[in-house]
Amino acid sequence: MSRQLVSFDTDRIKEYLFATPALSDIRVASAILDDLNRAQTPAVLRSVYPDLDEDNDLIYAAGGSAMVVLPDETIADRAIRALEQLYRSETVIATITGEKVPISDKELLSNFGGKVREVAYRLRQRKASKGRGRTLPVAPYMHFCDACSQHPARYLDGEQLVCRACEIKRRPETREARRGLWQKLIQVTEERPTEPPDRWDELFQATLGKTWHLQHRRPADFGAIGDSAHRQGYIALIYADGNDMGRVLEKLRTQMDYRFFSENVDALLLRVTYKALMKQVQKQPRKSLFEVLMAGGDDLMVVTTADIALDVALALMRDFETYSAPLMSPHGEESLSLGTGIVIAQSSFPIAAMQDLATALQKRAKRQSFEAGGGGAIDFMVVTAAGSHRLDRLREEILTEHGFAFPPADEREYRLTQKPYILQDLSDLIERGRALKRSGFPNTQLQAMYEALFRSPIAASLTAIQVIGRARRSADINKDHRQLLLDFFCRFGAMPGPPPWRDQGAEGLDSALGDLIEIYPFI
Repeated sequence: MSRQLVSFDTDRIKEYLFATPALSDIRVASAILDDLNRAQTPAVLRSVYPDLDEDNDLIYAAGGSAMVVLPDETIADRAIRALEQLYRSETVIATITGEKVPISDKELLSNFGGKVREVAYRLRQRKASKGRGRTLPVAPYMHFCDACSQHPARYLDGEQLVCRACEIKRRPETREARRGLWQKLIQVTEERPTEPPDRWDELFQATLGKTWHLQHRRPADFGAIGDSAHRQGYIALIYADGNDMGRVLEKLRTQMDYRFFSENVDALLLRVTYKALMKQVQKQPRKSLFEVLMAGGDDLMVVTTADIALDVALALMRDFETYSAPLMSPHGEESLSLGTGIVIAQSSFPIAAMQDLATALQKRAKRQSFEAGGGGAIDFMVVTAAGSHRLDRLREEILTEHGFAFPPADEREYRLTQKPYILQDLSDLIERGRALKRSGFPNTQLQAMYEALFRSPIAASLTAIQVIGRARRSADINKDHRQLLLDFFCRFGAMPGPPPWRDQGAEGLDSALGDLIEIYPFI
């Protein structure tokens, strides 16, 4: 019997993480999934196959996925059943799916990427064919869980009746043993991955053994993070994912290439995340600035105060690109990159709705990265009303020519945004916003241009020209309002034509003015 390449992927992760809105439940759920993935998955595989060589046979176990080479089909089937049973018993909601393909010794050394593509295709098919479990009341005396409202209640937790999934999260021993991914981030400062690329030395020296984490106050809830923000009450959800990773992985020819790459990408993401967050802790010690909800493989989800979110995202994305270059150069690639969605909202806004928005924004950012030929990209959104969860309606109906109070006579398309942004463009947008703030630029003038943006193209241009004409001039460039405004419009394509519009030819016109004003309170 031939050897088997077995791939696993966790199902319904976000449904499990955000089953309840309580940060304490989300934190424990995240830790349970991370422990299942990184610690218990290898343990189960060893129980099924005692001769498992973790340094060779186990390719990786991180980010909610795992891959292993097993000696035959029978053992592979037993491993799949055992892991699926483990996840069901430990989480109730978050299941895992496994699939296998035969692989020869020759393919392990020369066509591993091709076999990965094959097993990934089969895994997607199996995940799509699995039934979605539903729990429906069949008697009038059934009571749904007071915490998640998804399953029948079976246990009493204080004054709440909760289901088995929520009861597992709230067991005292579970909370004590699984303190969350914060411990994992701290642990990376004490570890080095096997055979790291030489260029990583500077990254590791910047974080190795540092104790900045001791100055961060872990939040009790999302409200505590919002209370630490400069604009009090506002938090941000950052959701990042690797761009075009499937294509990259398919290029890896050998089993050892794949293992080395997977281990180092996971270590790199954790390290750059820690570095970016700790830089903010140094600036604002003893505050509840963030909580890491998910981190592993090439996936990251972090909640931060609204005013540090953009800086954190830019810092970790740049470092990820910079330090991934040594991993990619042997395969003819420049570097890896991330597509990131950022949602800013009040801490009382439902975290599950924020996650849905962040996922949609992240997909748009990844599409922008693809269209730009690579590199990181960010899409963001500030939630201002309950209806803001309809991203497609907001972008296609409100932030286009359909959103004008007085529609233009011409048939050109208008976009009242330039999102998503590549990293350098977003960095420049933020820096110009900060320059305007430092100069004391009147908020009333910005608001006037913003309101005119939604009246008509002509009204937007006339107002922008009026504001520029009346803006204060100064010999000090840092206080010259007119020059700062002109610099902004020039940088984002609205000059020498009439601001605030950038003419894209056949693609129509767009403007970055609304994007600047949207993030202005949070930079």
